[in-house]
Amino acid sequence: MDKPEFSLETELEALRQLLKRMQQEVHDFDQQVALYQQGMTLIGRCREYLDTSELEVQQLIEGERRPFPESEA
Repeated sequence: MDKPEFSLETELEALRQLLKRMQQEVHDFDQQVALYQQGMTLIGRCREYLDTSELEVQQLIEGERRPFPESEA
């Protein structure tokens, strides 16, 4: 079974909703800890995605800076 495609926007919205719950709805300490752990997992996935994206952009930029190979004409 394939992994579902990652969506930064979806993950950030899930994090926003989780924070909203922590601030407004949940007063039980154990629930707060569980939500905190979920939030840290979401943040970790977002950070990994952004780090990978940054590396890809850097590689693209470096590729543009390389000189074109000289033709053998």
